[in-house]
Amino acid sequence: MLKSNEIREQFIEFFKNKNHKYLRSASVIPIDDPTLLFTNAGMNQFKDIFLGKVNPEFKRVMNSQKCIRAGGKHNDLEEVGKDGYHHTFFEMLGNWSFGDYYKEEAIIWAWELLTSVWRLPKEKLYATVYKDDQESYELWKNKTDINPTHIEFHGDKDNFWEMGKTGPCGPCSEIHIDRGIEFCNLKDDASHICKVNGDCHRYIELWNLVFMQYFRDEEGVLHPLAQKFVDTGAGFERLVQILQDKNSNYETDIFQPVIQEIAEYSKVKYFPDGRGVSHRVIADHIRALSFAIADGGMPSNEGRGYVLRRILRRAARHGRLLGFFKPFLYILVDCLVDLMGKIYPELSERQAHIKMIIKAEEERFNLTLDKGIEKFEEIIFDGILMLKDKQIFPGTFAFMLYDTFGFPLDLTIVMANEKGFEVDVQGFHKEMEKQRTRARNAAKFILNFDEIDWIGINPESDTKFVGYNNFSIECKIQKYAIDDKNNIKIILDKTPFYTESGGQTADIGKIYNDNCKIKIMNVQKAGNHFIHIGKLISGNINSEIFVAKIDKAYRKNIAGNHTVTHLLHKALKEVLGDHVQQKGSAVQAEILRFDFTNFKQVSRRELKLVENIVNAKIRECLPVKTELKDLESARKEGAVALFGEKYGEIVRVVSIADYSKEFCGGTHVNFTGEIGLFKILSESSIAAGIRRIEAVTGEFSEKIVNKMEDNLEEISGLLNTQTSSVLEKIHKLLDEQKLLQKTISQFKEKNLSSLIDSVITVALKFDDFKIVIANPEVEDTNEMRKIADQVKSKIKSGIGVFITEIKGKVSILVVVTKDLTKRYHAGKIASKLAEIVSGKGGGRPDMAMAGGKDVEKIQEALKKVMGIIKDFS
Repeated sequence: MLKSNEIREQFIEFFKNKNHKYLRSASVIPIDDPTLLFTNAGMNQFKDIFLGKVNPEFKRVMNSQKCIRAGGKHNDLEEVGKDGYHHTFFEMLGNWSFGDYYKEEAIIWAWELLTSVWRLPKEKLYATVYKDDQESYELWKNKTDINPTHIEFHGDKDNFWEMGKTGPCGPCSEIHIDRGIEFCNLKDDASHICKVNGDCHRYIELWNLVFMQYFRDEEGVLHPLAQKFVDTGAGFERLVQILQDKNSNYETDIFQPVIQEIAEYSKVKYFPDGRGVSHRVIADHIRALSFAIADGGMPSNEGRGYVLRRILRRAARHGRLLGFFKPFLYILVDCLVDLMGKIYPELSERQAHIKMIIKAEEERFNLTLDKGIEKFEEIIFDGILMLKDKQIFPGTFAFMLYDTFGFPLDLTIVMANEKGFEVDVQGFHKEMEKQRTRARNAAKFILNFDEIDWIGINPESDTKFVGYNNFSIECKIQKYAIDDKNNIKIILDKTPFYTESGGQTADIGKIYNDNCKIKIMNVQKAGNHFIHIGKLISGNINSEIFVAKIDKAYRKNIAGNHTVTHLLHKALKEVLGDHVQQKGSAVQAEILRFDFTNFKQVSRRELKLVENIVNAKIRECLPVKTELKDLESARKEGAVALFGEKYGEIVRVVSIADYSKEFCGGTHVNFTGEIGLFKILSESSIAAGIRRIEAVTGEFSEKIVNKMEDNLEEISGLLNTQTSSVLEKIHKLLDEQKLLQKTISQFKEKNLSSLIDSVITVALKFDDFKIVIANPEVEDTNEMRKIADQVKSKIKSGIGVFITEIKGKVSILVVVTKDLTKRYHAGKIASKLAEIVSGKGGGRPDMAMAGGKDVEKIQEALKKVMGIIKDFS
């Protein structure tokens, strides 16, 4: 039996022999496509080629692309684990032709690989073609030995591929395999007929061959493309299932090692039926999480980070069903790296980082789950809608628990059933569909044509960047666009201007000749063109030779800040650990920002250590060297690849002596000594697990130090002491303040104790317990809570109601002793009182707070307390 790694390798070798260039998989976190949550198809990285924005480096390419489908229109998350073929993460094998071969070769080669290399039975294979694509039909019939009766025409739904509402599109031809009647999940339905593209599991699609030959415009009209493309995709997991003759993707060697490890850790045996849902969910989800995090994804509360958090929490919840109540998912990363780390080295390189992120999220979820259970209990206690004489747990609440606390629906059903409630499953699915609709609408790809009104004056070609070693060059303007305020956009044939890229800001400068002068303030990249953005200062644009000259001092400051981010990255790893990974940067002339992974605040001592290490390396005046290398050689030499960057086969490597080595396309100084003083300004959190350092170098750090000295002089003047004694004087003042604060607190505690005794003395008797009603004078709600807690403790059995004005608003606090919470609910009492003062609020049965706007009605609310309590008795 072929192993999965052998199947992947055979695909790659087959197309290498057909003169295809093997390209590494693109990141599952799209680098430069805001229309995608995740890379969800092999063609994503070639979209700009299909759209005509860039020219292909190779005419024939192939790869195995990492994909995630768990958001937008591909939101099958809740189906994963229930059957044998739904996944969040999968691999897509594909081969492409960019204006080279077309239908004939694509069809012949697909048939050859499936039947001659992998030896699939020809009599079991079917080919579908688009209803109007007679050409593909004839090719299948005459160029392969497929059974002609197994070639079928199908319509738009199954055999016409489109990128979006507009853009490249074309017919496709799919290859299916008949697995036999035993695989039909509807064979007990007498009216069911098994067929290709039917609704049962008998016929499985193996490979889709897309022939892009049209462009659909905004009116829906199809126009023939100047160049035709081939885009094929074969789901790797499904191919392995067929070639290993398994009944499910999860029974293949892609998943089984992880599944068996889950079974071993949990002591719960795996079964391929409904009893194995949790094993399958976890085995799938750990793949999606590990690959996404390796490519720079982070669980969070928005966008793709929110999807990753939901995936992790669903896996963690299924872990609880198997008996895992402590973090466990991160342990499975090692097994996954053993399985896939060779073909996808980013897993091995970031193994420690992946485990740290997953473990921290698991710990966070355990806390969240406890809060969710508390929220569930609160919903149950507050009363549920009655429907057809059954207690119903509303679908909106079930979805809220799912959306906010990561509760899978099945968990809510189990918990609700235990309480004697039935969950409104239909209502839950309605809310889920609303969310999917919102996600689909947000993710729709609509091609907007370039609205810039270009004026061409010289032949057009890709812009050649020559700015690593040149600050000034002669060039020609290819085309430009200008408005009535002389704001101008220019494309040159070559340029020394660095475009905004990789976190580094663009160069500024000027473009000029004898008849024209243009000030450049920004540079953006569009495909292979650099767009220089600026202002026409004088003269008129012409087709003659221009001089493009960057601001050298501005570039030098940027270069220094960029080089120092490399030093900072290495120093952070040395001080905090290898889990530190760069998550982003902003390199400007005046300041630099560096974002990195770390799950706690960096201490003042650690920051000082980092700062000292960086400044020591600057003082050593280490040489900074740049080299072009092939990707694999650079990796083997230990060069660090950064998150969020897209690398080609040849990469630029920046080395700082033997201290730091990173892939980088930015500009740098020649020696670290050119950077000057490095000074950290701040360290802060920008998201869960991501910290940010802001710093300055050179002349800007000198300005900061000078400002600090000025401030110190001013402070010493205010304290009437020498600068050397400022710290001692401040400590003395703080000690005096603490002593004064202690005296005030003791006075307040004494007054508070007297107040509590007085309100208990006048407590009202009701049934067999006391009711304390008070209008205390307090500065904040914390003081009111102290009073309430002590009253609750002293009266043993009773209800305390406190209503007062704090900072111009009404504050209400209700407490109920434990013995009375089944009869009286603090939250409901607080809510009723809040209505009187034009407010709202609520809370737990034993303690609740509310607020209001109408301070004039405080006395009215106090008078109505007894009546409200009696209404609940």
